[in-house]
Amino acid sequence: MISFLISALKIIFLLGFLIFIHEGGHFLVAKLCKVKVNEFAIGFGPTLLQKQGKETKYALRLIPLGGFVNMLGEEERSSDIGSFSEASIPKRMAIIVAGGFVNIIFGLIAYFILVSVSGNYISTKVESVVPNYAAEKYGIQSGDNLLKINDKKVRLKSDIDKAVQKSKGNRIKLTIERNNKIKEIYLIPTKEELDNIEIYKIGVIFAVSENSFINNVYYGLWDTVDFSLSIIDNLKLLFTGNVGVDQLTRTSWNIRSSIEN
Repeated sequence: MISFLISALKIIFLLGFLIFIHEGGHFLVAKLCKVKVNEFAIGFGPTLLQKQGKETKYALRLIPLGGFVNMLGEEERSSDIGSFSEASIPKRMAIIVAGGFVNIIFGLIAYFILVSVSGNYISTKVESVVPNYAAEKYGIQSGDNLLKINDKKVRLKSDIDKAVQKSKGNRIKLTIERNNKIKEIYLIPTKEELDNIEIYKIGVIFAVSENSFINNVYYGLWDTVDFSLSIIDNLKLLFTGNVGVDQLTRTSWNIRSSIEN
């Protein structure tokens, strides 16, 4: 019973916090746009706590399943100064989208913190090559640092995975650093099939990066950028009708979890 209550309190706290930052986004942008906010409330139902500010009443309500920002002229048109209905269209749009935007930014910040503190990132430095794969055939060596693929800089192993997969088995150019010298190697990735999906590999095992603060921040930052771009790309595929939700999930999982260069 105690365990259930603790779990319920955690959920309520998390939900309340997410609602707070969402409604806080609406509230802050409304203030920046000089729109009068009559009430800023977290929760619904009877009021537990409230405080009247100079212009806005701040309230905490009993049921933590939502919240709201009550602006002058939002529900009924008003010609008063500071009315939402009298604000310009760009300002009104900014206020409306602010809540969702703040949630996205918070999510990305939380993701960055989590992946940064986890450490143990895979670097782009070659630890060894896999026998009978393209890397061995075309002369990739242990200690090589992979800098670019087809003249595009790679920072994460996922960058390499995507570039090799995108090649569709065609020849690619690798720019590597070997013994402090820049070298270019052209190779054709090795093709395999997984669940009727063609997978391309170069046959490289990359070394784990040093677990340091600078490395963790560097890889965490680019991992967050990669994560954000992958969401955008997947949404484009979904909304253009090129892939269904079930295919999107399955394909993304197969490629991200199964490709090993």
